[in-house]
Amino acid sequence: MKKSYSKVPATVGTLRIKYSPLDYLSTLMNFKHLAKHFPELAAMESAQQQALLTQAYQDAFATEHKLTIWRSNLVSALIMTSLCFLFVLVLRPALGLSQQTSAFVLMLIAFPVYFFIQHRRFIKRLRTSLHKLLP
Repeated sequence: MKKSYSKVPATVGTLRIKYSPLDYLSTLMNFKHLAKHFPELAAMESAQQQALLTQAYQDAFATEHKLTIWRSNLVSALIMTSLCFLFVLVLRPALGLSQQTSAFVLMLIAFPVYFFIQHRRFIKRLRTSLHKLLP
């Protein structure tokens, strides 16, 4: 479910809070976890790391890159699906595995590998954008 943001700032006592997509972005990204993947940020303060990672995220996943990101995600999903079909239709009968065993193999090996590869691609895209921002 997509969150909608009000253009009218909320008022809490005398404090006015303006909601923005950046607030939502900061709730999606765990900056401490992401900073571990970027040793070049280790010498910086936490707030500076968070600001750089947010800028890098906005640059890497900007609107002009959406089509290439969608295409690469679609291609990787199709490759993963075809490899799973290959496993189920060719390798499972050749190895004499039961349906339950092949399902466990797909759930415990194939899908985590796919998620790992997607995460590495995310970090790589973020790293290239981060190197543009660093002096």
